[in-house]
Amino acid sequence: MTDQPSIDVIVIGAGPTGLTLACDLSRRGFAVRIVEQDPMPNPATRAKTIQPRSLEVLDDLGAVDHVLRHGVAKLPMRFHEPSGAVVDKPPIAISADDSVHTPYPDPLQIGQFHVEHALRQRLEELGGAVEFGTEVIGIEQDDHGVTVALRTTGGEQAARARYVVGADGGKSRTRKYAGLSLAGKTYDEQRWYIGDVTVGSDLDRGHMHLWPSDQGMLGLTPLGDELWQFQSPILPGEAPGVPSLEFYQRLFDERTGTGNVVLTGASWLSVYIVNVRMVDTFRNGRVLLAGDAAHVHSAAGGQGMNTGIQDAYNLGFKLDSILNGALSTLLDTYSEERIPVARRVLAMSTDKMAKAVAAAGGGEKELGSALAGIGDGKMNTGLGIHYRDSRMTYPGGSEATSGPQPGDRAPNVTGLEGEQFRGGLFDLLRGIHYSLFVWDHTAPVIFDNAKPTHMHVHRIGPGGGSPIVDVRGEFRRVYQPYAGELILVRPDGYLLARIPAGQEMDLINHLAPFRSIGNTVRPY
Repeated sequence: MTDQPSIDVIVIGAGPTGLTLACDLSRRGFAVRIVEQDPMPNPATRAKTIQPRSLEVLDDLGAVDHVLRHGVAKLPMRFHEPSGAVVDKPPIAISADDSVHTPYPDPLQIGQFHVEHALRQRLEELGGAVEFGTEVIGIEQDDHGVTVALRTTGGEQAARARYVVGADGGKSRTRKYAGLSLAGKTYDEQRWYIGDVTVGSDLDRGHMHLWPSDQGMLGLTPLGDELWQFQSPILPGEAPGVPSLEFYQRLFDERTGTGNVVLTGASWLSVYIVNVRMVDTFRNGRVLLAGDAAHVHSAAGGQGMNTGIQDAYNLGFKLDSILNGALSTLLDTYSEERIPVARRVLAMSTDKMAKAVAAAGGGEKELGSALAGIGDGKMNTGLGIHYRDSRMTYPGGSEATSGPQPGDRAPNVTGLEGEQFRGGLFDLLRGIHYSLFVWDHTAPVIFDNAKPTHMHVHRIGPGGGSPIVDVRGEFRRVYQPYAGELILVRPDGYLLARIPAGQEMDLINHLAPFRSIGNTVRPY
């Protein structure tokens, strides 16, 4: 089939990953369809941590407020010892330190359904909507586009798009139709009972509650208005029971004493088996994968939902450029940049989960130490991820030896003031454009000619002669710029280049493999 596509992108899967991409592309003005096999939004909590970097992404998309209202920061642990003693310990999730300069330093405990609600609401504001009850039953691509066969309540239909992105989870049909496969391992000895329950007992919702036991830990985490997420590891060699409210109640009665914890209801129950697998490329032609469709790993460290959100954010601005005429080589950088991240997350989460399972039958000290290690590290927050080795990143030209380097996430700074602006760096970055920061330099630069819809040029300096003044000196302290330096930031908030004024053509030539003919100032 060679009909010209009427849709720019079909997104398959309406979890946090697919919704992030649909929102990003919709705000860029593209024709997007997002389809979901389930007949309605999934009410299960599933993932329960959103990290600082993902909050920055939701802020940029205009979807963060609902999440901030419903998320809980710094939720401490409360251990209930078999002796009856109660021991309080710090939260599992570790806040980002001041050196990363983010307005959202705290990971939030929140049910995945809240994140999806926020993104669906934002998508509707942008004129889009999820097509629930729409099943993908085939995908075929050619040189001009992709044909997706769909089964809906009204019958079967075919949709034609320029690109398709599969965000349809670990059992992704998109991955199968694209001829890609997950390679890795299933950890049969790492299994957990999980579920969403309500509790009649008088438990303080200001804590994550844990009951250590030589038969395996029991845990309840408050999420949503009344829900608690139940978790308990199945110890190695133990035959799993069938999840039910009665079975979970029996676990509590046997391990904590009858009547100490009373479960009054359950809306979602499951056995979770740890899989650590990923594809070797996120793309086959015009079909791409993101989130769990491309990589699955243990839940330790709270990375699954967050890695998917950041996959989609990396892909969105690149699809924008491709749909506007950039060369397809730009899409190669999507896999190049995100595969190393996925590999690090898989290794980190596997190690953390193994330690948690090993301590699951121990007491408060062993279990507390293992759980405390789950939330630690810059990778957890997502703020330490970088793309320094990406082909897109321009490595040369800078005299700066300190501060964020090309490929690093752009830190926020505050105290910027001008005639028509007062705020922080993230206020200037927010949107679909590239951002160029010209430090202490008044002469023209080539990028002054870029279209404002594509690039915003901001001249910042230490004194009153600059359109934007670094009033508190924070930009200077964080970025360590020199007079006449140009700092270019991608739409996804990563530094693309730091160069002295006058070397713009070197940067443009560096990016030539990604540009279509005639686009001499667009940094694809």
